[in-house]
Amino acid sequence: MSRLSAIFLVLIAGTLIAVVTWFVLRSNPDALRIPAKPLPLIAEIKIAPGDWPWWRGPTRDNHSPDAEAPTKWSESENVIWKTAIPGRGHSTPILVGDKVFVTTADEKLERQMLFCFNRTTGEKLWEARVLEKNFPTKHPDNSQASSTPASDGQRVFVAFANNKAIHVAAFDLTGDLQWLKEIGPHGGGGSHGYGSSLAIWGPCVYVLDDSPGQGWIAALNRETGDTIWREPRSSGTGSYGSPLITELDGKTQLIVVGTGRVISYNPHDGGIAWVQIGLAEVSGNTVAVSPKMIFASSGYPKRNFLALKGDGTIAWKKENSNEFPYPPSMLWHEGHLYVLSDQGLLTCYEAETGKQKWKERVTGSYYSSPIIVGKNLYICNREGLTTVYEVSPEGATEIARNKLDAGINASLVAIGGRLYLRTETHLYCIGKK
Repeated sequence: MSRLSAIFLVLIAGTLIAVVTWFVLRSNPDALRIPAKPLPLIAEIKIAPGDWPWWRGPTRDNHSPDAEAPTKWSESENVIWKTAIPGRGHSTPILVGDKVFVTTADEKLERQMLFCFNRTTGEKLWEARVLEKNFPTKHPDNSQASSTPASDGQRVFVAFANNKAIHVAAFDLTGDLQWLKEIGPHGGGGSHGYGSSLAIWGPCVYVLDDSPGQGWIAALNRETGDTIWREPRSSGTGSYGSPLITELDGKTQLIVVGTGRVISYNPHDGGIAWVQIGLAEVSGNTVAVSPKMIFASSGYPKRNFLALKGDGTIAWKKENSNEFPYPPSMLWHEGHLYVLSDQGLLTCYEAETGKQKWKERVTGSYYSSPIIVGKNLYICNREGLTTVYEVSPEGATEIARNKLDAGINASLVAIGGRLYLRTETHLYCIGKK
């Protein structure tokens, strides 16, 4: 047998093993369960002032720590730097120290990558190829790089769907690969693709995949990538939200919305604290939280909404209302819930009671999540327009409209007196020069 024939047979055998493994796991949910191991002793995460280390920022709620941020810009005004990002991706940038990290995918070459840029100049410092070939199916609106990276200050973690599985990689801040692990199966058929962002807490990185038919959630060792625990999740048509770590009802909870329900997991071992039903099957966002409550929405086939107490009991709910979002995540701010629907409605509710304070029709459609800086709310539509409103329970006052050349699907970052905004083609740093 020639060497080429032997290599071909090895590749065929590897593919058959992967396919058989995938079918076994999907048909037997218990096969997805990995019992919890003791949590490893790993140095505490320390977030430096001025960092935006993961999805929805340092406080995990899309509140900027800044009192104010730029409100006016264009292609020719208040752009400190602008750099092209090869390929396509919808992940939000993260910032660690003097670096900006963003993932992207070359859909022609089938290559998934992590890029690092200088925060001051926008110069590319390095790029890393993470995975190649074997892209899963997805909705045309989605990308093959929609999961936002996360960092513990020493490493940058990225997640991609590839070759019927979810893979997570860790790089140090200079671009050297620390580990790359296949975490669990991914069923792309009939799915919009992958978009769940990573969460970090304590010694763990949390990764979620609600594929059609059967999903899972897992906790990984930050230093090694080894799976500490993995729990199966039942799913019909799939969901696309991201997990959130929060302190509620006197304990740390890992909250996941999707597959028709809200579930609170124990982040130490994956045990379920409570489950609340009432959402529609498919969700595509992250819950909002207050010091006492959780706010969750679903997008398909109905726009259902649940406001929950910290123990998972229902405080108030809405059914089949077009005011609630599918992809955009909601914001709790000073006792009120600000809700941007992908269909272009901006609404304010009294958080504890559900009383609607006001509702505004806004321009365009939205996949990006709103962010609040001081009293100002920023919303970015899919046509590249960012509108800034001053908001309060009394109403929304438009401050500015800012148009860029390409569409926006990633969420805006506001930190250090500047904005970092990813369009379909470029990454911008916006502020006064």
